[in-house]
Amino acid sequence: MPGPQDGIWLVIAFAVGAVVGSFLNVVIWRVPRGESVVSPGSHCPHCNRALVWWENIPLVSFLALRARCRTCRGKIRWRYFWVELATAVVFVVIIRRFGATADGIAYSLFAAALMAALFIDLEHYIIPDGVNTFALAVGIGRDIWGLAAGEPGHALVLGLPRSVVGAVVCAAVFIAIQAMGLALFRKDAMGDGDVKLARAIGAMLPLSLALVSFLFAVGVGAVVGGAVVLVRGMRERRSEAAHEQVEADDTLPAATPWSLFAVSAALYVTFGDLLVDAAARLKAGWAIAFNRWWNAQLPPEEDEEFVPAPTQVPFGPFMVVGAFMALFLGQAAMDWYLAWAGFGAAL
Repeated sequence: MPGPQDGIWLVIAFAVGAVVGSFLNVVIWRVPRGESVVSPGSHCPHCNRALVWWENIPLVSFLALRARCRTCRGKIRWRYFWVELATAVVFVVIIRRFGATADGIAYSLFAAALMAALFIDLEHYIIPDGVNTFALAVGIGRDIWGLAAGEPGHALVLGLPRSVVGAVVCAAVFIAIQAMGLALFRKDAMGDGDVKLARAIGAMLPLSLALVSFLFAVGVGAVVGGAVVLVRGMRERRSEAAHEQVEADDTLPAATPWSLFAVSAALYVTFGDLLVDAAARLKAGWAIAFNRWWNAQLPPEEDEEFVPAPTQVPFGPFMVVGAFMALFLGQAAMDWYLAWAGFGAAL
């Protein structure tokens, strides 16, 4: 199997990463809007003209067109370029570390899902179930492959695949945070998308690294999120709209009822939500009835478009950054700390 030092595989990783990043741009734009990622084909978001093949070359086409549509001259977001470049670089780093191996491929697929989650959550304050489910499937699938092949690091824990145990533990950690938020502040301290993302991270990374990734996420979130809140607050104070926004903040969406919280917690730690979703797609009567009951329990939705308060910052992007930090730096950091503390190497 080619090793991580083989330059040709790094070139291939960059090219594949750029292509995957181009597809992720489609996912990032269309999935939150409920649109298909397959049809229609790539088109200008301003004039809806279908793009020809040479306008779809990752990285190159964006620069050649100078971030504008060739026909209507509408501006193209720089996000498209940065997603393609970031995905390409991440793929190179992963293949450089793990080589063109099963781990390299699995971590690349997982990283692609993380990139989609990051940019969607930044803009829409949601992490689509499809993205989280894909990441979870990659983690469990890679672990089962390792178990079947007898690879080191892939073993049963309490009679279950390591990935399943990790997913359950990490989901439980975030569910506990949700419970504390409901009990202490009577509001949702963590979205369900974050719980599902934590579950996926726990399935993909060894449990110790997954937990470390959450510590990294909290640290980065405290610094970056605090800075964002500070800057937003300064801008709000400078505008006449600040008073209106503060008044709007008093009418934030109602917290999730405890009955729904208990049901969702049970579903997430047993993967029951995936069963319900699959059954609903197959038009199973019980799943349709369950979803009707679920929607009836939810607080009424606001008719107005969601506008985040100055103090609202999505946590998903920090979880993604924390996962990447744990993947590339976490084990070394854990080994150093445990050695310094006298506990030896990390488990």
